[in-house]
Amino acid sequence: MTDGARIPAVLLGGAVNALSVARSLWHSGVAVDVLADGRSNAIAPHSRACRRYVRPSDTSAFAEEWMTWLQNESSPAVLLPCSDEGVEFVARRRAALEAMGHLPVEGDGEALLAMLDKARAYELARALGVPAPRTVTVTALSDLGELDFPYPCGIKPVHSHRFAQDFHADAKGVTVSSRDHARQILEPILDAGHPMLVTEYVPGPDDQYRSYYTYLDHEGEPLVHFTKRKLRQYPTHFGLGSYHLTEWNPEVAELGLRFARGAGLRGLVNVEFKRDARDGLLKLIECNPRFTAANEQVRAAGIDFALIAYNARVGGPIPAASSFRDGLGLWLVVDDVRAFRHYREHGELTTRAWLKTLIHRQAPLLFSWSDPKPSLVVWLGRARALVRKPFRRSQLESASVDPFAVAG
Repeated sequence: MTDGARIPAVLLGGAVNALSVARSLWHSGVAVDVLADGRSNAIAPHSRACRRYVRPSDTSAFAEEWMTWLQNESSPAVLLPCSDEGVEFVARRRAALEAMGHLPVEGDGEALLAMLDKARAYELARALGVPAPRTVTVTALSDLGELDFPYPCGIKPVHSHRFAQDFHADAKGVTVSSRDHARQILEPILDAGHPMLVTEYVPGPDDQYRSYYTYLDHEGEPLVHFTKRKLRQYPTHFGLGSYHLTEWNPEVAELGLRFARGAGLRGLVNVEFKRDARDGLLKLIECNPRFTAANEQVRAAGIDFALIAYNARVGGPIPAASSFRDGLGLWLVVDDVRAFRHYREHGELTTRAWLKTLIHRQAPLLFSWSDPKPSLVVWLGRARALVRKPFRRSQLESASVDPFAVAG
């Protein structure tokens, strides 16, 4: 607190998650600025909760622009990463940021950087006795000869945020059926200098993904526990969640907490697993030490991670959250309809079963009665897209490069 006013917050990157965090803090009387990373969807600038939205003039040097802005334009603020770029920024520059008077979110730099490196995260999991798929890091096509697991297998970036700066890709990864298929996918990516992870495929339907969220204090003690289930994703099998449901699962919580503590994480942690159909074990998929796209669902279920993270840095009271609302959905309508069509075409889901999963109270992803403009802007944008001429849509899609498109 300074002269009765709350210390402002600066959000580093992000899209819908940044909007959710901004609204939460705004309702608590905190002024919020957002620093864009050059690839975030511009949703927050339309929000009443966002005091200033700063776009980088050079997307290849946004981190330096963030430092300059924080030094010259911002009063001391709590810094909360809403993107992997934000996580790396805080991990590498904490000492300099604190010297300016800022309060970066809690976290150990080495542990944060390890979570941004998927290969390192899997190594840590195995050392901690947390099941994880077998993997091989590929920097050259010759590395494909070292696989000790069969095809089909998955391919994903070792550093997703750096990969996304050079390539447009809608999927987190892709499944490949053979070595030749893998070579076809990997060649242009490796030529661009991005190491990739070839990973054992964890069999099982997409509704077997589970996530654990917590906030670990400076001694590694969890302040809250939250778990949810991802029922569907798009693109299917290697995509982003299109329908999530809050669901308490003590097994997921125990395993997630074991990994988070063992990896030395502090602050906000999200650990995702998938249950392996072969042995029934939960296998680590990834860990995000930041706010995720499902943050609004978590908040609507009763856990306000934005306020927890903010108050933990300014010494304010931590919001009590001994439980949360089970059975609260988060439905990304457009992507989920696309996912449903694919599942139905491949005999994985019926129309009746799909509709049955939707009979839950839904958390709003964008809409807010107190802050309606962001959702109106998005809806209007979608309406305009529907009336565009087909050739215009083709031109827009061909303007970006998707290295996973050859996967079919």
